[in-house]
Amino acid sequence: MIEIYQKLLNLVNKNRISNNIYVRHAYSRNVDILLQGIPDIVIRPTSVEEISEILKVANEENVAIIPRGGGDCEFGGSKPINNGGIVLDLKAMDRIINLDQDNLLVTVEAGISWAKLNEYLCHFGLYTGCMGPGSGMTASIGGGISHHSVGGGGCAKYGACTNQLVSLEVVLPTGDIIETGSSSNKFTKYPFNRFGNGPDLMGLFCGDNGIYGIKSKITLKVFPKPEYAAYKTFQLPRKEREVSANIMMQVRQKGIDVYDLMYIMDLLVRVTTQEKFMPLWEHLKKKRGVIFYTIEANSEQQLEQEVKKLDNIMKNNNCEELGPEISDGNMAKWHYTEQGHWQFYHNLWGIFPTMQPLSAECFAPINRYPMILDDIDQWDQEHNADMQKIFEITKTRPIVGSGPVVLVDGNNVEITCGFTSFWKYFDGKLHDIIEETNYKLWNSLLERVTKHGVQWYMMGDYMSRLMVEIGAYSNEYYQLMKSIKKVVDPNMVLSRGKFNFWGDNRNE
Repeated sequence: MIEIYQKLLNLVNKNRISNNIYVRHAYSRNVDILLQGIPDIVIRPTSVEEISEILKVANEENVAIIPRGGGDCEFGGSKPINNGGIVLDLKAMDRIINLDQDNLLVTVEAGISWAKLNEYLCHFGLYTGCMGPGSGMTASIGGGISHHSVGGGGCAKYGACTNQLVSLEVVLPTGDIIETGSSSNKFTKYPFNRFGNGPDLMGLFCGDNGIYGIKSKITLKVFPKPEYAAYKTFQLPRKEREVSANIMMQVRQKGIDVYDLMYIMDLLVRVTTQEKFMPLWEHLKKKRGVIFYTIEANSEQQLEQEVKKLDNIMKNNNCEELGPEISDGNMAKWHYTEQGHWQFYHNLWGIFPTMQPLSAECFAPINRYPMILDDIDQWDQEHNADMQKIFEITKTRPIVGSGPVVLVDGNNVEITCGFTSFWKYFDGKLHDIIEETNYKLWNSLLERVTKHGVQWYMMGDYMSRLMVEIGAYSNEYYQLMKSIKKVVDPNMVLSRGKFNFWGDNRNE
């Protein structure tokens, strides 16, 4: 790799490339506790031209390139599969290029975080609609587009972040640079619309998990933030899963344009209060699940009308309203007014010290999520013997369930389900049995949930390959994906191994 390092050193400032062992290990993991891949080189370009030249070197040398945004993915998406390759870190490409207030569009470099962009937009009374993923303080715009991300605020109203997409500048795996959307017409002076000029080739790069190209420049719709908003939190009655799903369906059927609607199951309420993690709920006598809504409006009259509709739905479903203040348990107010959507979403999995998530993020129809959660409970019971192997060492059983169930666009929800567990290094010793059991359980749970027909959006290394290995794709669909991959990436250098696209006889 010395020759490759020297070639790359000629392309970027010496402070933006490293083969130092400590730097390489810092880029070897994402959020999960299992998947590790140590790159040979880490490089941080500052322009689309540098990205292009780096990819050309990768093709000449037949070495894998792994693009990385914020590094917040849960399936190993922004580190190598196994060891080796070049991690291309886009964090230095975080400029706001242009805010077009006339047409309500913003153009940014792909490495910018959702938090940085929305902090800038708020000074103009604007926001991005969907605020990106729950990890949006650090998650990049490019990563969000690569995953169809949701989880931050506004998902019920605006859907996944790719719904806002107008234009992409993409560096193909060969190093060629293309513009999509209205900018595919070379006479277009600035992007203004996604569809037209032929097929929607931009769609290839939405949710591709980084296999078809590297996003370098992104144009999104932005929206005026309404002047008025209301936010209320309720405790659910018994059979809370079915009741919460019924509430979400009624909101959609009545055409209420709710900004956020989120169900937090009783397990999380109990554990977070027990561990002093969520003090706003400590006073609740019954630690049942909660549901909250946020609604925006452009007038007080409109807001009052929408609140009345929502409150009637809650009342008719026997929900008990908590007080108006955060101290009363009104999570909705904290979530909206104090940007709580970026402070708690994934941290719920890290309540116990040293425990980390092995989770799964997917979309499902509203009316199916109660049975999916029930089946995860059943799966938990069926795998108690394996859970006990971890308990015998750690004296703490892995926690199985789901994080918040979030209403997204259409009659769909986002489910973050899975379990928490421990690293194999525990109490000063290495325990291979912990890692072996974690792999076994994670694989089993992901396959179980997949067979409910869910739609995975964050897939990365692990989930993308599992979909292929368990035969979840039809042969015709997978062969089309592979054919496109071979055209745009003949040497299979970009995100090598995802979806089992390896570039050798393993996938021929």
